[in-house]
Amino acid sequence: MVTYNKHFGHRRKSATSYGSISETRIPENSLEELENIHGADEDEDIKLSDIPNLWIIEAALFTNVFLSGFDGTVTASTYQTIGNEFNHMNISSWITTAYLITSTSFQPLYGSFSDALGRRNCLFFANTSFTIGCLACGLSPNIVVLSFMRALTGIGGGGLITLSTIVNSDMIPSSKRGIFQAFQNLLLGLGAICGASFGGSIASSIGWRWCFFVQVPICITNSLIMSSYVPNQKEYEDREIGFLFHPKKILKDIDVTGSVFIIIGLTLQLLYLSLGSSKVGVSWTSPSVLPLLFASGIILVLFVYNEAKTSARAIIPLELMRSSFSFVVLTISILVGFASYAYLFTLPLFFQIVLGDSTAKAGLRLTIPSLFTPVGGLITGICMSRYNCLQILLYAGVFLMALGNFLFLFIEKGSPNWLVGLFLIPANLGQGITFPATLFTFIFAFPKSRQATATSTLYLFRSIGSVWGVAMSTGVIQLYFGKSLRSNLKDLLDEDKINELVTKITSNSSYIEKLHGELKDVVIDCFDSSTKKAHLLSTILSLLALAFCVIKEFLKKPKIKEEGTYCER
Repeated sequence: MVTYNKHFGHRRKSATSYGSISETRIPENSLEELENIHGADEDEDIKLSDIPNLWIIEAALFTNVFLSGFDGTVTASTYQTIGNEFNHMNISSWITTAYLITSTSFQPLYGSFSDALGRRNCLFFANTSFTIGCLACGLSPNIVVLSFMRALTGIGGGGLITLSTIVNSDMIPSSKRGIFQAFQNLLLGLGAICGASFGGSIASSIGWRWCFFVQVPICITNSLIMSSYVPNQKEYEDREIGFLFHPKKILKDIDVTGSVFIIIGLTLQLLYLSLGSSKVGVSWTSPSVLPLLFASGIILVLFVYNEAKTSARAIIPLELMRSSFSFVVLTISILVGFASYAYLFTLPLFFQIVLGDSTAKAGLRLTIPSLFTPVGGLITGICMSRYNCLQILLYAGVFLMALGNFLFLFIEKGSPNWLVGLFLIPANLGQGITFPATLFTFIFAFPKSRQATATSTLYLFRSIGSVWGVAMSTGVIQLYFGKSLRSNLKDLLDEDKINELVTKITSNSSYIEKLHGELKDVVIDCFDSSTKKAHLLSTILSLLALAFCVIKEFLKKPKIKEEGTYCER
């Protein structure tokens, strides 16, 4: 699709959902990734000083990206505090998974919506949704309302990242775009690090609600800037040129039905995983929760059928998945997405209950190890550009993730702080290497015209793994904690008192502080062992991902022609 940029008097490619980056998330790291996804537009001799209000717009866009990264991880070190306050620690994973589900499902839609409705309007909508969501999260009276408001925040959060990339591609000359994209990637990673690391400090000092309130004035300022300064694409502003702009046709290309199916399907899975582990006497095989799993399966089958039959732009184009190579790489993405988020969201809980850390200290423990995630991405970018060793990087990254989860099994109460920090580094470094390495492995199998779609597909699968990682890891902890506690306390307490104790602790983990002596020691030991089981699961899945990396070497890569036909090579 070709537009006449409103600031420039020449033709250039527009970053719309038709063959560019609007369907993608922000590439994880390195300039090479940007170049390989989008190709190179013709060089443009445009000075940045010629672009009206550029730095005001960029300040708002970059702040949006930082806030999106911050908000996506801020609950990692605060969800225990939030769950305890509402006496619903057993379903506190909803706070995170609700955000992930909506941001994942809505992110691919913003490109098409911005084509039809204008960049400025969609950015304003995303900012407004994010602002209202953050404000409502801070005001939430219970965890159910908070979870719904986190879902609303996710709708806006997905747009902040996607639309920032699209607007920059509209405004910035291609010869200079990589610098802006690299800085945007850096701020996204920095926001994620700050959210995971300092969310606990904010919660401990002025309360967890301020983790959300603090974002509101910044969001309001950004909304005003967006509505005042961000330009729309030329097609939107020149509607009288009918052959260039067909909003009804563009809206028909939006896969709303697919988005509804995937949101409902993943939500039912979340309910199944949460309810199957949060109530005494209920497990994942209980008749009361199994219908949720079956219903989820039916909805997701309908989602796949819709993707195969829809005339709209499919969220997951099935032609990208018809080869065994694509299936294996996407499976690897699900597994590493599971392992990375399960790791991130169980560590603070372990630190607070087993190691006795405060909320602030638990978050700060993640600071230095988290810095190794962007370091891993930097290593990937440098090694790929200089040594062309993508597959070695993929093996190394997945192995480091497995090693990091395995080393966690040896962290115990009384372990020195330096050892705890050292054991946390491999998983973070491995994640930084694995995420871009899996992306490059997948998109390099397709022509450039399909790489934007391939990118969004891989990110969607990784995000699904992230949702499963948070929900299933917390479910495993609660399930095995209850079983372990009943087994170890059967000689000390009767069954009713044990069940009452399990209910109180899984609803509010601060109740552990009220226990004394042998009973408290048994409870902490049981929680320690159940957390280790969750990390053992992550270790096994990381090793399974490593096995799929080996299998991948024996499979043919897909070959999809520019027009989308499929064959093997």
